[in-house]
Amino acid sequence: YELFKKEYRDTWQDILIKFEESTQYTETGKTIAQRQQLFNKSAKRFTQLLVALSKAHGIEMAFVMAGSIVNQDASLGYAYTTPGAEDFFMERCHADTDTIIGHFKAHI
Repeated sequence: YELFKKEYRDTWQDILIKFEESTQYTETGKTIAQRQQLFNKSAKRFTQLLVALSKAHGIEMAFVMAGSIVNQDASLGYAYTTPGAEDFFMERCHADTDTIIGHFKAHI
């Protein structure tokens, strides 16, 4: 631990915080309702982050997320695009939002 802190003097706390946050996304012992709540919270946080980046830096982006346990997380799917990328999935993938989420889930 001390060597880790020494190696990453300026960022060790941020690294540990991000690691702790990431473990929330891999816990499998949760109920379906708990996973739905965590998924919605995560989608909201990612969306807020992307909106802030878009406003602050003019970055346009699109992202898709889905639950990682296929049989349990069938209802967990979300896609978001910033205003400048609204037609990204249709133009580049020839798929609407629901279709792109379906394609994404097929790769999990």
